[in-house]
Amino acid sequence: MEDAVIVTTQMLPEQARALEASVRAQYRISLNEHWYADEYRYVPQGVRHKSILKKFPVMAAQISLLAALTVSLKALNQS
Repeated sequence: MEDAVIVTTQMLPEQARALEASVRAQYRISLNEHWYADEYRYVPQGVRHKSILKKFPVMAAQISLLAALTVSLKALNQS
């Protein structure tokens, strides 16, 4: 990503876990809402997720945030 925005922050593990849970819940609600919408009903399941992420960049950002939080929390647990 050539024009990527890099966000660096520090938070307590409890805050990171709470943020991860919140973002995950928001993402699940959004995905469920769009997955069954008429617009995507006939999009094959194999490409439906990618199609939704393309149209809703906030969901793609949530995926990136969840990945970063997961990696950071795993690293914390391993140390």
